[in-house]
Amino acid sequence: MTTIVTGRRRDGAGRTPGILGVVAVALTLGLAAWLAACGGTSPTPTATVTVTQSASSSASSTVASPSAAPAAKPRLVVAVASGAKANGVSVVNGNGVVKQLVAPSGGPVRDLAWSPDGTRLAFLRAVSESDSTSSLFVYDTRTAAVTQVPVAVSPATIDSYAWVSATRLVAAYFPAGAKTYRTNGKLWLRDVGKGIGWPAKDATGHLVKGASVSASADGARVAYVSHGALAGGTIPEKLNVWDPGTLAVSTVATGQAPGEIDGDQFTWPAISPDGSMIATEQTGSDIGFGLTVYGLNGAVRLKKGGMIWPTRPAWTGQGERLAFGGASGVSGGQHDSLNTWTPGASATAAVVTGLARPVTGVAWTPKASQIAYAVGDTTGLQSVLWIAGADGSNPHVLIAHGSSPAWTLAPIAFP
Repeated sequence: MTTIVTGRRRDGAGRTPGILGVVAVALTLGLAAWLAACGGTSPTPTATVTVTQSASSSASSTVASPSAAPAAKPRLVVAVASGAKANGVSVVNGNGVVKQLVAPSGGPVRDLAWSPDGTRLAFLRAVSESDSTSSLFVYDTRTAAVTQVPVAVSPATIDSYAWVSATRLVAAYFPAGAKTYRTNGKLWLRDVGKGIGWPAKDATGHLVKGASVSASADGARVAYVSHGALAGGTIPEKLNVWDPGTLAVSTVATGQAPGEIDGDQFTWPAISPDGSMIATEQTGSDIGFGLTVYGLNGAVRLKKGGMIWPTRPAWTGQGERLAFGGASGVSGGQHDSLNTWTPGASATAAVVTGLARPVTGVAWTPKASQIAYAVGDTTGLQSVLWIAGADGSNPHVLIAHGSSPAWTLAPIAFP
């Protein structure tokens, strides 16, 4: 029997609200498994994970650890949402050691992202499993402090965010309790180093309104989606780029979405690191599912249809390749796959196939030699983090129960 998928939105971390994870109790392979091809599709854990606790986070603005984190040499780590309810944050180093940065507390954590210099880790935290109202927090590796990022209104929910420099973030927010962000979203800038924030404006002095932000590696281009008012059963949508330096706004593509929550032509756009392309999903049964890559002039570089709930796409650090997950035409049952695309190619490649559960998050290692991808478990509430070569070779479990992976070279001390 074929399952019909409706056009309900899934969240930015994995497209399914409440994707949960727990701090891993086993790590399958150490540094060799991260950087070389070994292991199989059904790995046997070979290392015991050590878990240490650091700062905890709550809905308060700042929570500091009892003592500041010692200075450490930057090392390759992957950060994940952890804890029994995916409401903590941990990092894993190349020796298979897990260090807890933010103790489980409050609602689920999603959308982890490192600052360009690897000293700060930002993440979104929802109020609860049933209330997706989200706040933005930043963990500082040098002080082990967790600080909430305020925006113009309170209470507010943060739809998305992106780093535009080592200390500056751009966030899309809308008033908490608003029926939908589509016509209420605005962009806000925050310098977490100086502790100041200000609204994003265009060259005419008007507020930049929209949601679903992402930024180029140098922060010079911010992609976002703006929405018009519901009329005749549809909502006009625009895929835009804003330049924080010149304040110029340009429209890359336009479309129409049905109803208030039934679908999007431009879901979670991911701008390439060099700012030359934007990968975005189409979601909703009335639109059709798929993934499209646009050039900034609106030219379609890639259009792939028939992918049920494609995962938010992830570019390599230099934009040489794109990775995303999705089910091929049906929902559930050995149909999900991990896919890659090389700019200039006419088609994508399914590098890991036959996944029984949806891919909920994707992240490339810094040198793009491997891909970490989270796969939902049979409960639909948790994710298992896998890793494979860039060509899909040697897929194996990296850490049990971890979601929203984010890699970097971070100055974090491990026992």
